This record gives sequence, structure tokens and C-alpha cells, in this order.
Amino acid sequence: MKVIRIFLWLGVTFFVVFISSCTQTIESAVPSSSETPSLLVSSVTLTPSFTLSTDSPTSTIIPTLPVEEARAKLLKLLSNNSDCRLPCLWEITPDISTNEETQAILVPFSSISDLSVFKTEGGGILPAYSEGDLKIYIRLSYITDPNSDLVNHVTFNVEAHRPLKEGGYEEVFDSKFFGEKASSYMLPHVLSEQGVPSSVMIATSGGPLTRGGTGGFDILLLYPDQGILVNYTTQMHLIGTTVRGCPPNAHVEMELYPPGQSDSFSQSLKKTDWAVKMGYYKPLEEVTTMSTEEFYQTFREPTDKCIETLAKLWPVPEP
Repeated sequence: MKVIRIFLWLGVTFFVVFISSCTQTIESAVPSSSETPSLLVSSVTLTPSFTLSTDSPTSTIIPTLPVEEARAKLLKLLSNNSDCRLPCLWEITPDISTNEETQAILVPFSSISDLSVFKTEGGGILPAYSEGDLKIYIRLSYITDPNSDLVNHVTFNVEAHRPLKEGGYEEVFDSKFFGEKASSYMLPHVLSEQGVPSSVMIATSGGPLTRGGTGGFDILLLYPDQGILVNYTTQMHLIGTTVRGCPPNAHVEMELYPPGQSDSFSQSLKKTDWAVKMGYYKPLEEVTTMSTEEFYQTFREPTDKCIETLAKLWPVPEP
């Protein structure tokens, strides 16, 4: 089984399925121990841009920003998260922000979003920022509690892509521009802000890989007390018998929930596709020589250091 980290090709389907299935729990989707996972990074083919509007549950008309103003504001939010501490994102705080308040924050970006959906049960946007041939893609979606109209779950992704001559797009993990502009969500900032994670997990690929030994290397941080899951995807390097992943400029994926509800944190994740993804990860201490505390001390400040794990721990199944 392969898990491909691509989100923009989902289009309308993503939001329809995401919103309609948000209350369904995945109980039996974790792969058995006999299955050997492989996470490989592939090129990305994007669908044409389009915008879908739905009836707003509020009577307030929220204006969209002009394109250049929206781009500038988006870039600022990526770099400082609106001075908001996770799990607050762009001033959207789980268990505090209402649907109306969240729409007031997100609707203005519809002018630079491939898709904008807002309903009483939640919504989201897919804005993008271009710099030369590099494109930064963002996915931000949220779900509201039907009983209170408060946001109770926020999903956030930010990635860098570059077009391919033959068509489609490739994922980019070596852009300093991307790393700087999305610095508010990069590993050093999250560690310094949130402290030592309750656990760190790794997922990657090993063995005789095709395409010159390219693939994906994922680093997962869990903060149940804070209601935060953060996953970093970076380029995998196969060096002899070792698989290496370097966090700088990694792509970021987050699941954000109300803080102070650690008992329900794992149950909340089972309602997302992380119910499947978690089966591909292994604890940091089992597959590297680092402890969680050593990981924290190593990466809480910007560094070029990498994480290494033995390739034999991540065999690629025969086709």
C-alpha cells in the first residue's frame, strides 16, 4: 500500500466528503502487522482552478480581497500565524471561534483560492501564492459543532510545488523561500512554542528504491494536551544502508483540536484519515538512536541536522 501526499486534486470531492463524513469513525482501517507500508513521493497533477460558492448561514456579506492584497496578507499569515499560538490558526481557535467569525477570516481569500466552500457544518479554502516557478499551496478546512456553532476541528496543509516540463507538478523540499515564508509552522518554531512532544514518530521507505532512491520521509509530532498533531514531509535520501530525512523546508500538515481534551484527542483522530496513516509510523526511539528529549533539543533551533534510520527497518514490498 502506498500513501501519496497530494491534496489539491481532490477539488470539490474533498470538501463534500470531508464535511459529510466528519462524524464517521474509522475503527478497522489500520493495516495489519503483516503489511509493509511504503510512502513514496510522486509528481502531482492539478485540476483546473474553479470556485464553488454555497449559501452562507449568516446574513453578513463578507467582501473578498483584491488579488494582490490577498496574496500579501496570505504571505504575512504564513510567516507569523497572525501572532496566534497553536492550536489557534490565523485567529481561528477551536472551541472559541464561531462559524461566522471563521468565515470572516477565510472568505476574503476566495479571490486567490482554487476552491471556497462555506456551510453551517464547516468549510474551507485552497489559496495559493506564486513566486517565480515556485507555488505555495495551502489547504485550510474546519468543522463546527452542530450544537454550539463553534469550530472544533481545523485541518491545515502547506506545500511547495514546481511545474514539470512534461506536465503536472513536482513537490519541492529544498526551497529556502518556502521555508522562510512558512516559518511559523516549521519544526523549530513548533518545538520552541509547544515544548517537548508527548511522542515523535517516523515513517519512510527503504530498500532498493526506484527513481534514483527518491521517496518520502515523514516526522509526526503529537501534543494531545494542546490538541495538536503536526506532520512534516521531507525528501528521503537513501545512503547505503541508511535512510535520511532533513526537516528544513519540509511540507506541513496539521490537525488542530480544542486544547485540554487529551482524553478525546486519539478518538478525534480516528474520525480522520489519520486512523489509517498512523499504521505506517514507528516510534522515534525504536527506529533511530534519538530519544524524544534529544530530538527536541536538536531541532528546537534552526539546524541542518537530519534524522537517520536503518533502511532494513522500512522494506519495500515486492510488486
